[in-house]
Amino acid sequence: MSRIPHIEPAQAEGRAQELLDGVQRQLGMVPNFMKVFANSPATLAGFLGLNGQLHQGTLDAKLRERIALAVAEGNSCQYCVSAHTALGANAGLDEAEIMAARQGRSTDERAAAGVSFALTVLENLGDVTGDELQAARDAGFNEGEIVEIVALVGLNVLTNLVGKVAQIDIDFPEVELLASAQV
Repeated sequence: MSRIPHIEPAQAEGRAQELLDGVQRQLGMVPNFMKVFANSPATLAGFLGLNGQLHQGTLDAKLRERIALAVAEGNSCQYCVSAHTALGANAGLDEAEIMAARQGRSTDERAAAGVSFALTVLENLGDVTGDELQAARDAGFNEGEIVEIVALVGLNVLTNLVGKVAQIDIDFPEVELLASAQV
């Protein structure tokens, strides 16, 4: 059971209700993590705004999902790994590519470089070396795409942290963390 209550759309008020109704219209459902975010309408609005803008960026859905999977696994957020496994499949990633992303890899060379850079940003809290930044450029990422990768890492860290603090009830097909599976 979630340690922070879910704000159900039917019980929401004001700005939280507007935002959750918008999510319902767009997705046909409201994921539990957004119901937890709705405890702070400002946080939910901020998440939705940045997420929406990044969906209009230059990185494709498959790479965004690969990064989300790698970051969620890196942060041991089972809710987010479960959610992005389903979202990654919806974006066109097959099971092998989803597992590769969770392990920080990809069979696609450019995607592998993007995921690797994202994990470097995550693991070093942004303190990447000039060589690591140049490797992303050498893989074909321009300055705007590099900034989008960093923004995706930050956005996914936010959802991972809220997921772990709240211990959000998983409302996607549940996926075990790789570290848990190895124990």
